[in-house]
Amino acid sequence: MKILIIGAGELGQMLTEKLRSLEAHDLTIVDSSEEELDTIQDTQDVMTIQGDATNVAIMKQAGIQKADMLIAVSGDQASNMLACRLGKKFGVKKCICRIYSNDAFSEEDGITPEFYGIDKSFSSPVETLRHLRYILLHQLVIEHVEFSNPDATMVTIVIDEDSPLKNIKLQDIPDKELLAHIRFAALVHYRKISFPHGDTTIREGDKVYIAGRQDYVERFLQYASGDKDRHRKLIVIGGANRMADVLAHALLDDGIEVRIIAPTEDSGNKLLDKMPEGTRVLAGSTTDQATLEEAGVKECDVYINTEENDENTILSCILAKRLGCKKVVAVTHKPEYISIVPTMSVIDCGFNSTITSVNTVFRLLQLGNYNIDTRLRLHNADYTEFTIGPNSILKNRLLKDCDLPKNAVLAMVFRGKEVIAPSGTTKFQEGDVIAAIVTPESEKALKPFFP
Repeated sequence: MKILIIGAGELGQMLTEKLRSLEAHDLTIVDSSEEELDTIQDTQDVMTIQGDATNVAIMKQAGIQKADMLIAVSGDQASNMLACRLGKKFGVKKCICRIYSNDAFSEEDGITPEFYGIDKSFSSPVETLRHLRYILLHQLVIEHVEFSNPDATMVTIVIDEDSPLKNIKLQDIPDKELLAHIRFAALVHYRKISFPHGDTTIREGDKVYIAGRQDYVERFLQYASGDKDRHRKLIVIGGANRMADVLAHALLDDGIEVRIIAPTEDSGNKLLDKMPEGTRVLAGSTTDQATLEEAGVKECDVYINTEENDENTILSCILAKRLGCKKVVAVTHKPEYISIVPTMSVIDCGFNSTITSVNTVFRLLQLGNYNIDTRLRLHNADYTEFTIGPNSILKNRLLKDCDLPKNAVLAMVFRGKEVIAPSGTTKFQEGDVIAAIVTPESEKALKPFFP
């Protein structure tokens, strides 16, 4: 499959790396920045074309006439949209576009994404918000994973000192019906990942991955959190960018009190003009203790920083936690922080907008029997979906008889609309979608099972 990627920034670089790992694609990257293209060529064996993606000659040089797919993820929305329009003109089957605003569309006037040749589109702030909102509304949750099946979900929770799960074995959880419908997919204890069984004892500080149908996962969270999610919340947001704007409006719609720290009085006033009456916006540095205290980080339920400067975000979250904030969430953008932030115990939850966008693009790609979907933030592991095809050796076999890699965990099985928490007696069928947690080693070992 020939794929054109428009944009060699952080998102384009990570997409290139992931697609190259699948080994079955002919990739060409187009960008006007020689420096960005050099960065990709230093690590990836792919073709690069320097030039404007809205230039027909440049796009023909990149091979748009033979492309099967175009992924436009540059920092310029207009360029992304026009690249998709060119792609459709030259017969590209699927065009995926990164957008920043819906102002370019008007259904009333027939100016839709399809008008521009866009098959699928996404917005990084909106995609990040979907996951952030879940985490902000559930005090124990520090990670939220979506599956291709919309009825299923996976969350990661932290076991605190008041948790009813502390010091009990999983098999001793009193709600047996609930246990039959959820899957304890993984457990992180002192930064070491393991795969729990019924006789596994949960300890304070453990991070536990729970997968299942959404209603059962919600039921489990109610049991695990007690009254923590029922009282009115106060959330403080550090930053006055697009993500802070989108996030604040969503939280206010949920009836949550929101306070925002803007870097300057001018940016604060501009943001305040967009907010409902009564929203409090302060001007000041998010790394200034007095500003954080005035915003109320000591008594708030969650402090989240969305600023563009990753280093500032991390410092601000560390300071907020030391001031006594219950839960701090850092939203970073640079790929290098994907593996760094999760190792910082003082930060409860780390989000990376770049990897959220990569995960979104892979969901939109739908690349046959094998699909990398989500890099789990707490460990060097991916959540990945595989499909059992007609030639798979797993077809019509019980899970206990399949001799799968020991360090791969099957979190869920999707059979049509059915969501199955797998056990040893689960019998696989052709067409089943297997949701797995894999390390780089087990991912490679699993591929032969899904030809």
